[in-house]
Amino acid sequence: MTIKWPDAWRERLAWAIGGLCILALCLMATFPYGLLQNRLVAELNRATGLDIRMSDWTIGLPLTLEWKNVSVSKPNLDPLEMAMVQAQLGVVRALSGALDLDVLVQLHEQTARTNVVKGKLTTASFSLAGPLTLKGQVQQVGLPTLIPRYVTRGTLSGEFVHRVNPDPSSPNVLKSEGTWTAEATDLEIDHIPMANGKTLALTFSKAAAWLSCRNLVCDVTQLSGEGTDGSFEGQGQITLQPQLPNSQLALTMTLIPGAGFTAKAAMMGLPPFPPGTPITVKIVGTLAQARIAL
Repeated sequence: MTIKWPDAWRERLAWAIGGLCILALCLMATFPYGLLQNRLVAELNRATGLDIRMSDWTIGLPLTLEWKNVSVSKPNLDPLEMAMVQAQLGVVRALSGALDLDVLVQLHEQTARTNVVKGKLTTASFSLAGPLTLKGQVQQVGLPTLIPRYVTRGTLSGEFVHRVNPDPSSPNVLKSEGTWTAEATDLEIDHIPMANGKTLALTFSKAAAWLSCRNLVCDVTQLSGEGTDGSFEGQGQITLQPQLPNSQLALTMTLIPGAGFTAKAAMMGLPPFPPGTPITVKIVGTLAQARIAL
């Protein structure tokens, strides 16, 4: 059966579609992007305690803000440089006072498929007061960029989902839950302090971590790795703070030395560690100033 539209209805439908297109174009042309980007940066600075700066920002289509040469810094924290941060706004939710952003972070301009973080941020208000949902993935990000103090080589990939729901009756209590999984390859950890004052570097072909977070405590239920220097397994907790870089680490790992570790220990004048002898390693301090000790 074929439906035949009368000519009058065709004309009305064409005018309706044309009017909607014009309305959409007017919204995109008159939307206060400048006020939006200033508000976003101010709220991120306030919520994270970080100093976020960029050299330039532009408007893209459809309804996208793009920041270039972004720098994230804080006293006693190594600055993080990003080539580009792109945020695509959900306009319908924005007009109602809520925030819905698809975010793309590119750490280096030369690489389009690596050193990329993708995520979606959904929250009930521009003040990030909650409820808030953050979901995304990390694609082959260079670990020395994120942890330059201890990591000299390695690539990180992973996924995460986290939900935050503040309790109106207790403004200082943050209710949240989420899971974070990560896998690193070709990992080299350097500047591990030894008892004789020297530092040790360890190499692992792969490492993995799995975190289960509830409220302000993340249980590290899986922490493992293996390579020429041996293998390790561990667990512990990360206690989150309102300013994320100040979050407290309490991790314990058991390192099983391999042939590579034994050779390095002998060259550094350390006591012999026969392959297979377990060694306890502790990681404490804050995310910004982590300390590793054997």
